[in-house]
Amino acid sequence: MNYRWQVETGGYFVLYENEQPILMGSARAEDCAREEIIDTRKAQLVGQEQTENGWILTYENEAGLVLREYLEVTSAGATARCGLSRKDSLPVTTRNLIPLSAQAKGDETPYLWRDLEARMLQVPYDNDMWMRYEAVALRAGRKSSDLTVLFREDTREGILLGALDFDLWKNAVACPGMDARILECRCGQGASDEGTHDFEPHGVVTDKEVFSARFLIQHGLDWRELLEKYGDVLQAQRPIRAWTQGVPFGFNSYAGLAATLNAENFRESGRFVREELVKRGFENQGVTYINLDGGWQRIPEEEMLAIRDDLHAAGQGAGIYDAPFACFYPDLNTEIPLMPGHTFAEIVLRDRKGNPLPRVDRSVPYDVTHPLWREWTEKKARRFIGWGYDYLKIDFLSHGGMEGVHWDPRIRTGREALAVGYQALEELYSEERMGRPFFLSLSIAPLLPFGTGNARRISCDAFGLSEDVEYVLNAQTYSWWTHGRLYQFNDPDHIVLQRSFCMLRDATEGEARARYTSAVIAGSVMLLSEDYARPGTRERTIRIAGNSEVNRIARAGRAFRPIDAAGSSACSCFVDRQGEECMAALFAWREKPETVQVSLAEADLLPGVYEDLWTGRRVYAKEGQLSWDFEGTDAALLRRIE
Repeated sequence: MNYRWQVETGGYFVLYENEQPILMGSARAEDCAREEIIDTRKAQLVGQEQTENGWILTYENEAGLVLREYLEVTSAGATARCGLSRKDSLPVTTRNLIPLSAQAKGDETPYLWRDLEARMLQVPYDNDMWMRYEAVALRAGRKSSDLTVLFREDTREGILLGALDFDLWKNAVACPGMDARILECRCGQGASDEGTHDFEPHGVVTDKEVFSARFLIQHGLDWRELLEKYGDVLQAQRPIRAWTQGVPFGFNSYAGLAATLNAENFRESGRFVREELVKRGFENQGVTYINLDGGWQRIPEEEMLAIRDDLHAAGQGAGIYDAPFACFYPDLNTEIPLMPGHTFAEIVLRDRKGNPLPRVDRSVPYDVTHPLWREWTEKKARRFIGWGYDYLKIDFLSHGGMEGVHWDPRIRTGREALAVGYQALEELYSEERMGRPFFLSLSIAPLLPFGTGNARRISCDAFGLSEDVEYVLNAQTYSWWTHGRLYQFNDPDHIVLQRSFCMLRDATEGEARARYTSAVIAGSVMLLSEDYARPGTRERTIRIAGNSEVNRIARAGRAFRPIDAAGSSACSCFVDRQGEECMAALFAWREKPETVQVSLAEADLLPGVYEDLWTGRRVYAKEGQLSWDFEGTDAALLRRIE
């Protein structure tokens, strides 16, 4: 890539790649204390300093606001950031910064800016409430959290705009109301709403100069490569939490046992995995993790210790669950466990009137800056570690980033608070501190910031029916690239092969194969969840989770890449190619018969004979096509054998 910024008249600046303009930009900011706005298109350009890597442009308006635009070019791409201050050097207060408002520069810029079929990837802030990814046409009001790619489906050409900083502002890329052919990079209130679960306005920041997040701009011929490169840039800023024990295989109690969880059925689940599945390849390095989810509190402590002892004696890991940022107790005056004399009312986050924030997903957020919250969280961590557990699923982490009035006045925004909460978890569950491996799994959590946790779930709860298959694959279609970059593992949620507590019917055999395959290609955390006392459940689990060849693919821990976008749904073909080795996962999730056809060239697959690891059926990829017939919801996991 060969980028450069050029200053234009009228308050604009243009990004060029190899002398072709990629976009034309402007910037805007608001001093909310004085209700004054500065826009580079209307303010006076009073200074332009050329730096080693770009420009610093200084604009002033009649109200005395100063907006500096910091434009750089790095080996990763181009970046834009703004800083708001005052000409009189007094502090400025803001909750709204737009470091880049991007648009086309006439007919010179890539056609995708004008293509009515171009798609904007909408990335959800987190994975709560069954939010999903969508690739949609540009329209006023469209908004994507932290990043987007504007791309053409026919050619795959794209432009990525993505935030690089996540310690202060909530960020977004949005189409403003005045023109749907503009993409605004927003920091603050313009990124905060119901999609980020906020009822309070985004926090304000006051300083001599208040800086926005940096946004990265990249142009490329394949939107998928842009997302992967963006992930590489983020990983270079902060390494992922490493795990050297391989892909976790095992069991989680939630979907299968839920409210019926007790010591007996949990022990039996671990025994079934150990005696029937491990010998069929459902394991990694001989280990499986048998994990308690919500409801473990009903089990007496002495039984919890006995369960741990039994699992460890059998060579299995023991897992447990916590929701450290969210209060589910209906009465906030309830005494906090392990904290005699203190109630939840002391540590919940409050609004500007002093009232607890409304419940989101049945729970009130804690104020993670409160010292009592930190003390309680430390006590829970010491207990889990002291009990000798090896794996912790932490849930409802988005609550830690909600806007409100925090106990610590230095914490001005929800994302600042989330950083405090994450830092506490990192310190308390550090492997260096414990002196042993410990797996930290994020369940409901924002996609960004990243680096906390060995795994993050890519979707909300997903069970075992066709709709669950499609929903998990929607996340795989648009977030495969986070695997190994932002988190070591993408978690496809625990795998239901027969029936969860909330399913109205049993899954079909095809649905079970498709659900298991959706987990295999995620890269992945392979946790089953069933009630093995139900008739037929053990037999089906052995048939599906006991496929040693499929498990070998899962154990490799590679995320399969989608061959194309799929609007608001999911791609039906995902590929993993390592030189001459080719793998393709094909899916159908409709009740009617369906044929999935794949172009070898578009999928980057080699011609030859492919064998399905589920059925042993072989198919010859000929005339540039790979074709597979489905009778209903099902999956084929194809490996090129010659």
